[in-house]
Amino acid sequence: MSSRLETIPLDVLSHIVFFTVEPTPLTRLDPLRQLLLCSRTLYGLLSIRSRPELYARIFRVSFDLQGYRRRIGQHAMTSSRLAAELQSRRHVLRRIRLHQVIEEYLLADLWVIYLMLLETDALDEMHLHDAGVSKWMTDVLERYCQAADVFGDQVAALAITVASMVWSHIDISGFPAEDRNRILSVIQPFTTHAPLYLDENAVVSPNLSHGACIRTIHDGMTLSVPNLSLSSIFLTFTLKEVMPLQIPPHLPETRAEADAAGNNGPTKEDFLAVTATRTRLVADSFHHNQHGGSDTDLSRERRRPSRSAMHDEDFYRITHCLDFGAHSQELEAYLPGLLTGVWEGSYMVAPPPMPCSPAAHPFGIEGDRGFLCRRPIQFQLEEHLTFTPWLPLPIDPPEGFDRDVPRNFSSTVESSDGSSGKAYHYEPFQLSGVSKSGRNVRHALDVVITGETPRRFQSAWGAFKFTGRVRLSDGLITLTREPQNDGDNGSGTWVFQGYLRSRRTFVGRWNTLRATNEPGMGGIFSVCKTSE
Repeated sequence: MSSRLETIPLDVLSHIVFFTVEPTPLTRLDPLRQLLLCSRTLYGLLSIRSRPELYARIFRVSFDLQGYRRRIGQHAMTSSRLAAELQSRRHVLRRIRLHQVIEEYLLADLWVIYLMLLETDALDEMHLHDAGVSKWMTDVLERYCQAADVFGDQVAALAITVASMVWSHIDISGFPAEDRNRILSVIQPFTTHAPLYLDENAVVSPNLSHGACIRTIHDGMTLSVPNLSLSSIFLTFTLKEVMPLQIPPHLPETRAEADAAGNNGPTKEDFLAVTATRTRLVADSFHHNQHGGSDTDLSRERRRPSRSAMHDEDFYRITHCLDFGAHSQELEAYLPGLLTGVWEGSYMVAPPPMPCSPAAHPFGIEGDRGFLCRRPIQFQLEEHLTFTPWLPLPIDPPEGFDRDVPRNFSSTVESSDGSSGKAYHYEPFQLSGVSKSGRNVRHALDVVITGETPRRFQSAWGAFKFTGRVRLSDGLITLTREPQNDGDNGSGTWVFQGYLRSRRTFVGRWNTLRATNEPGMGGIFSVCKTSE
């Protein structure tokens, strides 16, 4: 017996279905699925193949599109593509709700989740957290820890990255210590041995070389998996921060007591302040916004870029490998001004390398003992930009080049290399986003960084000066740290290299520079911007 619904005009039936299925963004598609099962005729009329525009309409009210449109373009938002994306996300969300970690679908599921997180302006995250994505990712990481060699480095890169974006500090604090340590033991080798950035001449483990730029097609774009090393470093700090830094009992209580006794170095008060500074997590900001913060917090949030815009540089980085010549000019892997401000965080010292069987880690990379210690680091940075027709400072300075040129940018905008007589014109970045000469900062040819340890931290943790540069092709940030005072010369010169994540955190690796061929110290770092 045919259904009366079959007699309703198709356009009217489509409207009925739309308002039945999607009165709110989080409504599931169960009513539509039940309707399709009523009769073969209705299935033929309302299937995704027959009515892609209906499913595209549902997608538009259910998920975020601003970031998707900004990156992919309006031309890509066809009904058939949005309908297929709706179907794909529905399958993934269903597996998350059912706590299903299926090896056959895992890589594709992680890609869908990761791209949703990069495109979210709140709706996509609402769907994921409503389905229970944080618990599902815990199951994924537990499964991965048990059989890492089965899943491979593509799954590793995506799983570690997604976990760092959906776990909150409350989630991580609730993990049993044994589970945290097991995750740390698996991801720690990636923090120091997986490639930090793409380089044509880089030599990496043969088991990791294919993971450096694994390509898949999404909306006609070639994508590479997120950086395995950066994600592992980021997650390592969030897991380690559950245990606060140990405060030596002999330290003075406050800075006033230390100054009165003529003592430099940290106080108990300084250690407590460092413990209060934690890595900023995407999930924490989402939950904070959903539950409502203070009026001041909400006002500050409205002035910030959209949530999807905060991930723009991360998205452009996965669309860009150094051999993608055709794409390089279309991408913005770094937005000038993001580094300007005060940054606080910590670094960890890696143990000296030791012989290890290649079988000790599933990807054949050298195993690690635990990091030796975690110590605070702070710096206040300024950016200096150059535009056409001026030439940027040489990337590889010739012999005789005055290397103090970048350090002389503090207040002036012009500097010259006394050795060659060449002049360089750099303008200090202004928070307005427009340079002193009226140029759009996005058109800068080069970004040079200068900075120092903020005065309030110098007595506790030492005074240092910083110079560096941003590689605009992929956003790689290189900072050189040198002691500011003669008494700190024993600290030597340190080099920090890394990338920004979600514009909130600067993570990467550091190492010391030595005049001899002797190996120096090194490790990993993570800092967050605390003020402009």
